Amino acid sequence: MNHLVLKGPDRAWQDAGRGLKAFGLYAAAVLCLLACRSILAQPSSSSQVRSHYEQAQSDLKANRLEDAKHEFQAILKLQPDNAGVHANLGLIAFTQANYQKAADELRLALTLRPQLWNAQTLLGLSELHLGATRDAQNRLEESFPHLEDTSLRIQAGTALVQLDYETGKLDEALSVTDKLIKVAPENPDVLYMMYRLHSTLAANALATLAKVGPDSARLHEILAESHATDNDFSGAISEYERALVLDPQLPGLHFELGEAILRNGVDEASQQKAEEQFVIALAENPSDPHAEFELGQIAFMRSNLPAALQHYSRAVELQPDLVDAQLALGKVLNEMGQPKEAVKHLLVVIELDPENSSAHYQLAQAYRSLDQREDARREMSTFMELHKSNDPSNLVSH
Repeated sequence: MNHLVLKGPDRAWQDAGRGLKAFGLYAAAVLCLLACRSILAQPSSSSQVRSHYEQAQSDLKANRLEDAKHEFQAILKLQPDNAGVHANLGLIAFTQANYQKAADELRLALTLRPQLWNAQTLLGLSELHLGATRDAQNRLEESFPHLEDTSLRIQAGTALVQLDYETGKLDEALSVTDKLIKVAPENPDVLYMMYRLHSTLAANALATLAKVGPDSARLHEILAESHATDNDFSGAISEYERALVLDPQLPGLHFELGEAILRNGVDEASQQKAEEQFVIALAENPSDPHAEFELGQIAFMRSNLPAALQHYSRAVELQPDLVDAQLALGKVLNEMGQPKEAVKHLLVVIELDPENSSAHYQLAQAYRSLDQREDARREMSTFMELHKSNDPSNLVSH
């Protein structure tokens, strides 16, 4: 059995309950209270019902759960078929970890009004605690698309992802996570689920590839990437070269090999070998801005500024939002005594990446050359602030 965020079903339901409590009992209760407001707003609603309802709201806001429960029970004596009241009693029982009572009340609410989606979700989470995973999963799958509150949607989605993951339904788990990431793109739990799912899918694909193509070019390419991730660039070079022997036409391999060679060393011999690979990469794909950029880097390392300018310019022409190429072009124009042209490209960099300290530094140099002193001081000040904030020695733990 796979394990994603959690280490077993109990943990999943604990996390769901914890998340709902963190969401806040009163806020969650309001979601269910909306279901009974329409009933209470009817002319037939007695002043007694309204009084109990208002007191229940007050009790919930003050976290007086038992008092709120008594008020809701009083309403049921007057309106036995009030679905919203049953839903709220279910919510209170759920919050108190009385999952059987919660399930009973929520089922009553749904019998009266089947489309109380928040109650449907709470019933699903209660059933998870009670071990009825199949029923719970069906309920959560049905209610999840209808949930409007972000916090409740995350709780339901988290439980669904766990269930799908543990049963090997990775595509379904990924589909739910994709929906969660849209409503909560910076939620740590959602991001972690996305990371784990993609890691598992990648591991499964690699295991299958190793089985069906144990000496394939693609497998050696993956091994090369793994070596590069571990900063073992000589190992990466060996694997890329093996992959090219097996399939010389495999797209992207020459570029990747050139990168590995440069990261392994920047001496003249390494530059020549890398240059050969980038030239081949461009022959295969003349519209590759990254290969043009790397050839510009090699030319710059050789102090061949005209050649660097040519390659950087072509890279920017192919991909105007390639920040590294725009920055490199600004830098080489500064060194070639063309600050006015450099400014144009450096401003593009800052528009794309406002906190790029190197761009602010180069822009300060360009403005200084143009005798725009105030602009130069502003850019240098920004550079110093960014440089200071990015310096690990300035980080203080609290």
